[in-house]
Amino acid sequence: MDESPRKEPDINIDLVKEWVREAGQIALGYFNRVEGTRKPDRTLVSDADYAIEELLTGYVRTTYPSHGIVGEEGTNEIHGEYTWTIDPLDGTRAFLSGLPVWGISIGLLWKGRPWAGVFHLPLLDDWYHSAHPAKGAFWNDQPIHCPPPDGWDEDSLLLIPADAHLQYDISFPGIMRAMGSAAAHLCYAARGSALAVFLANPGIWDVAAGAAILRAAGGGIRYLAGPEVLAGEQLGESPHLDPLLAGHPTTIDRLRPHIKPRVSS
Repeated sequence: MDESPRKEPDINIDLVKEWVREAGQIALGYFNRVEGTRKPDRTLVSDADYAIEELLTGYVRTTYPSHGIVGEEGTNEIHGEYTWTIDPLDGTRAFLSGLPVWGISIGLLWKGRPWAGVFHLPLLDDWYHSAHPAKGAFWNDQPIHCPPPDGWDEDSLLLIPADAHLQYDISFPGIMRAMGSAAAHLCYAARGSALAVFLANPGIWDVAAGAAILRAAGGGIRYLAGPEVLAGEQLGESPHLDPLLAGHPTTIDRLRPHIKPRVSS
């Protein structure tokens, strides 16, 4: 592969899916057989997370040796125009609780922008991917599109973090749910099953693959404050992003005034 920084990434998405399929088998081998521990930031991690990140980083280093990598469990090799993001288990809490909404997420940023992504939920055997922003997004190899909204009502679904009510006032008349996986939330918006997604403080590994899939499906992702997320900015010292909204661009613009940080008294 010609990895000249002047050219678009040429990614073999089928090969990446093979990596993720192997990672999914590792996860299933640990499922309901492993306990979690707390990291310094109090989030959960398990031996499955570490094993999968080691597997995927190894494949990236071998196949794309000039590319950078950043992973949730400590991999930090950011350099150049190409950066792979790895969330070995997006939804670790659900995984450790024996629930089904967790998966393996791997995305590629080019010049800071989401370019390609694969997200797989092993228990559901659901696959989402996009290999190129202009070549569409797919759910189980069927094209998906983020539909323009007619508005929202009491049946509309907004996907949010589990603790959003503690930090934000959200005036939304429909249904609000936390499924446990940021990548799944973004994919559900990409296929039109959710109206929009609010994420309060996601890591880049939570967002990159799902953002590539959502954008290829016609959706958008913007900071709650307004600017576009991952609009070419390089990764800085912190891999975490400010609060953001994702969905159809029209929905994002209408929804933003309905989500406000709580003011401390």
